Amino acid sequence: MTSRHNDNIQPLPAPRPASARQQPLFLGEPPAFTSNLAVRTGLGSTPFAARRIPATTDCCYVARQFTRQTLYSWNLIGICDDTVQVASELVANAVRHGRSRTLRQDNPQAAVWLALALRPHTLLCVVRDPSRRRPLLVFPALMAEDNRGLPIVNALSNTWGWTADTRARGKSVWARLSLPDD
Repeated sequence: MTSRHNDNIQPLPAPRPASARQQPLFLGEPPAFTSNLAVRTGLGSTPFAARRIPATTDCCYVARQFTRQTLYSWNLIGICDDTVQVASELVANAVRHGRSRTLRQDNPQAAVWLALALRPHTLLCVVRDPSRRRPLLVFPALMAEDNRGLPIVNALSNTWGWTADTRARGKSVWARLSLPDD
């Protein structure tokens, strides 16, 4: 009697020692009003990484570092530069235009969050902010210094959009980037 063998099944990785650090679901501080951002936003995919972004002058630096480190750990170097730029532009817009003036900054709902999730054939980049103001794609004048963020996101991503948060105050602006062909 011969056993059935499926060549598509990969062996399980060797058990890691207890001292090895486990990769957390969240890379950053999870929001206080929910225990799982992936469940709340409906992402629920793995791998998934999220980080609270400070509403400070180094917000784009934090977003770029988090995005680059996450994509390197997922071995997605081929789309790293485009994704870093998209995440940086979405975070800059969220911090500049999406911060709530009525919520205190220590309120968890006033936070800006960046999340990355792998989907079939795409990487999903999501930025959540407490504002319900709709993002508008406006093409800037030739020498203008502002209104360049969403045109850059539009050019680098396959598609982008936004969703109003029905459970809490705010919205999520998202962009999909194609995964590189293997």
